[in-house]
Amino acid sequence: MSDGTLPGWVRKQPDLAEAQACISWAFSHLAPLTKRLDDWLERSVVTELRDPGEHATHNLIIGVEKELLPLSFSVEVGAYINTIRSSLDILAMALVRRYGLDIKEDQVYFPIARSESSFNDKNWPGRKFIEALPVLDRRLIESLKPYKGGNQGLWTLHHLDILRKHRRLLSVELHPISITLQGTLREGDFEPLAVEAVHVNEETIIGMLRKGVDPTLVRSKFYVRINEEGDLPRRPVSATLVYLMDMVAGIIALFDY
Repeated sequence: MSDGTLPGWVRKQPDLAEAQACISWAFSHLAPLTKRLDDWLERSVVTELRDPGEHATHNLIIGVEKELLPLSFSVEVGAYINTIRSSLDILAMALVRRYGLDIKEDQVYFPIARSESSFNDKNWPGRKFIEALPVLDRRLIESLKPYKGGNQGLWTLHHLDILRKHRRLLSVELHPISITLQGTLREGDFEPLAVEAVHVNEETIIGMLRKGVDPTLVRSKFYVRINEEGDLPRRPVSATLVYLMDMVAGIIALFDY
């Protein structure tokens, strides 16, 4: 968009500005992140043919990482996910202040539960915040179904943030976009894998080419994506972050009245 914002951006309530700022900050860093990832792919990933042995009729087409993807990329992506998740907690705090709710600051967070039953449990800590809200706001949050199995986008965001804060850096992996085979090939010269790709250490198997076919005919393109459990689209890292930002921007906008 021309003003650098995302769809669903709020415009009216000034108490939502801090939640907005979190998304805006993360969004402003996506173009440089994409550029650095593209530069790494261009510099460090090559396509090679690998002979699996005399018994095989086809060579393996492999994407090889000559230079490992720096861990700093995983740190950075995790920081953006944390900021996106934090924007929802800041939204919750804004609502507490908007309505003068009697809840201590250190007990305020945007409720995302591990299951529907946990979400509806009166003893679940997040329920106190929900029940204290005016009816409309309470219904808005409940309509989001912010729990595993209800709103998989929200649950995935919450899960990824917990993972990168308390356990380890997020896993990212190389993934093929396309394979281009130039020239004339006979039927059966190229065989795609039955699955999208097979990752072994720093190598990605993406297809098979019959032995004897000119290896200079093979070209491939790759992207880097988040490789974690959850309902994440199979897209480049930046596109996944935009997906999460757009979702959260839309949630913030619900309370812009």
